[in-house]
Amino acid sequence: MVPMESAVTTIYYPMLAMFLWTFAVMLRNVQVRVRSVLKGELTNEYFELFQGGTPSDVVNKTGNNLRNLFEFPVLFYVVLTAAALLGKAESFVVVLAWLYVGLRIGHSIIHLTINKVPVRFAFYFLSNLVLLALWVWVGMVA
Repeated sequence: MVPMESAVTTIYYPMLAMFLWTFAVMLRNVQVRVRSVLKGELTNEYFELFQGGTPSDVVNKTGNNLRNLFEFPVLFYVVLTAAALLGKAESFVVVLAWLYVGLRIGHSIIHLTINKVPVRFAFYFLSNLVLLALWVWVGMVA
């Protein structure tokens, strides 16, 4: 059995990776918005109420992807925190956590680049199945 401190540390890494990815997407979101304002495509006033202009596809995609990272992934942080607090941060949970992170990063990369809905949806759906498995597993062993 893995000591509690080690297990909590191990379960922390996928959460850290997810946070760092979210932070990277946030920086990209800032970059595309600032570039849009500097090019004169949008004004600062547009971003007050998101009215009075037509944002480019890249501004829309990046903002949408950042919002996506604050929807289901929030439940990822909760279930991993619960697993750590319950002392259930075993290897299986860590593997599922890393799988979730990989699928969510894949979803973001597809969304921010080629943006093909069937492929993007596959990553989205699979990541949520993994999230469901995490919740069921942690719930069963709690």
